[in-house]
Amino acid sequence: MVFIKKVFILAVSVFLLIILAGCTSFYGIKSDFEKAGYTYSEEAKQYIDDVMNEFEEKEIIVTPHVFTKGLNIAIVLEFESTKELEEQIENSETLKGLLKDFQK
Repeated sequence: MVFIKKVFILAVSVFLLIILAGCTSFYGIKSDFEKAGYTYSEEAKQYIDDVMNEFEEKEIIVTPHVFTKGLNIAIVLEFESTKELEEQIENSETLKGLLKDFQK
């Protein structure tokens, strides 16, 4: 349970990074993580997919990407576009709550 909580906090952190990055493409983000020593992980992504089911149930369309570096895990949530990101935040109480919790 602690692992999922840490992954969730990392996901929120990366999510906010994406918001701040605006129109930066995933490939640019992937390159930055790889330069920092992270590796894209399909295996770890399987664990995140279970967490992402809650988003799917609430019709939040997002693609998770997972990077690992030793015991560190970074999760990037990819939306179709900045417009889609803004709409999802505006229409989703789940995402609004996530952002409020992270700001605390």
